[in-house]
Amino acid sequence: MPEKEEFWQFYWEMRLQSMETLGKRAAILAGSGLIRRLAQELGRPLRVLELGSGEGQVVGALLDAHAQLCSGRPVAGVDYNPQSVARSRRDYPGLRFVEGDFTDPVLLASLGQYDLLLLVNALHEVFSDTFSAELGEVDVLKAKQRVEQALGEAAGRLEPGGWMVLFDGLEPPGDPREMLQIAFLDPQARAHFETFTRTYHPFHIVYEETGDPLTVKLSRRDFTRYITKSIFLGKRLWDTERDESYQYFTEAEFRAAFARQGLRIVELRTLTVNADKWSRQVQIKTPGVDFPTEHILILAQREA
Repeated sequence: MPEKEEFWQFYWEMRLQSMETLGKRAAILAGSGLIRRLAQELGRPLRVLELGSGEGQVVGALLDAHAQLCSGRPVAGVDYNPQSVARSRRDYPGLRFVEGDFTDPVLLASLGQYDLLLLVNALHEVFSDTFSAELGEVDVLKAKQRVEQALGEAAGRLEPGGWMVLFDGLEPPGDPREMLQIAFLDPQARAHFETFTRTYHPFHIVYEETGDPLTVKLSRRDFTRYITKSIFLGKRLWDTERDESYQYFTEAEFRAAFARQGLRIVELRTLTVNADKWSRQVQIKTPGVDFPTEHILILAQREA
């Protein structure tokens, strides 16, 4: 039977071979398992929505694979970028995509209720949008409040007992102010770092020279921002990625925010996704420090 887990493991292994974004792969696999389980439990087609759906890769792949288990009528995705919405409509013509800001409560209220809601690399954009011209960087307190408000409004689109899958950036554990010593593997990697510090927008990246031209010291928090975002340097995506902070909540802050919004976390995983890429650019010289867990995956259920 196609519902067997072995079938779906093989299906997604083949389907996702070309997908470079490992985070999206993790979200798709989690969503697929939930869709199959919920459809069996509820005995009816599911309503599935992705907020901040981008080009539709996540929700499109899920609804393509599980078309018989999901309703074809509701909105499948919402995104504010008209080019992304146009691409979604082109690649997934059988699904409905809406252009708009998913933090707009009026828009959200018009979408109805859903059994499964996806937030994949979406809330860090809400955080990053709270840029203060006065501060010259993101207003962190205000930004975190906006993120939790958006999370709560999204949770309101779930049926009682409905499920949410969140995948996003994570502020790693440890003292964010701790100074780390890092060594670039060659002058090109050092120049790459300099370009990052000049062009990254959400926060000022501060570092100290050490006397060695290939070694600098910077805080754990700034190091995390550097490695998670600098992989986009030199690519077309840098035009938008340089304006976004991928990190905003620690694991404890995620847990507290979900609890306050009536969402019971059933599964939580933290992941390090790009360590192989980072290790080709930089070495951490501070003893006992490794590349950070920079992603979080949460499966949570709305209180019935």
